[in-house]
Amino acid sequence: MLAGIYQILQTPFDDDGAIDWASFANQIEYSLSAGAHGLVAPALASEFFTLSDSERRAVVEFCSEAIAGRVPFVVGVQGLTGPIALEFAQQACECDATALMAMPPYLRKASKPDLREYYRALAQFDRPLIIQNAPAPIGTPLSPRELVDLLAAEDNILYIKEETNPILQHIGEIIALDQGACAGVFGGANGTYLIDELKRGACGNMPAGGLVDAQVKIYNLYRGGRIQEAESLSHRLLPLLNFATVYGVSFHKYVMWRRGILGSPQVRDPQKISLNADDISAIEGLWHLVADYTIELYPFV
Repeated sequence: MLAGIYQILQTPFDDDGAIDWASFANQIEYSLSAGAHGLVAPALASEFFTLSDSERRAVVEFCSEAIAGRVPFVVGVQGLTGPIALEFAQQACECDATALMAMPPYLRKASKPDLREYYRALAQFDRPLIIQNAPAPIGTPLSPRELVDLLAAEDNILYIKEETNPILQHIGEIIALDQGACAGVFGGANGTYLIDELKRGACGNMPAGGLVDAQVKIYNLYRGGRIQEAESLSHRLLPLLNFATVYGVSFHKYVMWRRGILGSPQVRDPQKISLNADDISAIEGLWHLVADYTIELYPFV
């Protein structure tokens, strides 16, 4: 069973915009040192839509070799069409992916029959398949009933990553509607609602960026029955997560750059919101709230 904090890996770029493989390796080691229960790439937070097809394949191959089976590795295989997604899925399996994750086709939205065929085809591989229910404009939001019906239709469709609002209500509805086909529901949204997701039955969360050490602690405290401690740390983390909600990958890469995990905070996303001097000053001022809950190997300096 997949459960816990499954860190979505950013795609690190150098100042010229090329993939920085040394920083990629460092990020993987940071995530594992922080106690991440699994790793995910390439997904939305990985800026997969800015990668060429050959870069996507190179990322999967690199991550598989660097992770080396130490934790489960989930590969994002979404494609503009079903045949394209199948090519990514085949390569992911050849690279020993633990599980596959796919949004519905993006850019041009699939009809309901085509969507069922898309997931039926991806379910042919001997791997658990996770449906990523991401919000528009990139995602094609599916209702809890539609998700549960897809789970029931194919044995290998086992998990949901729920990211459409209201996230918490949707997690509860999926679990209530499920007739035994769902092995678990992961939350997203930077882990902002982690405690409440767990209370409503989620199996874990897929966050991104340089706060995973604190988020792993929250999850482990909660699962260990230390609910008040988990909630206290969650409240300390929330002001930083508010910045993550607004600035997304720009925030995540800045934090990892400041912690020495990435060599550059470079972002490829053409619609990124860049941090300005006031944003940076605020983030720097808030770091003390969580500094004691992050691993010493990567301080915020």
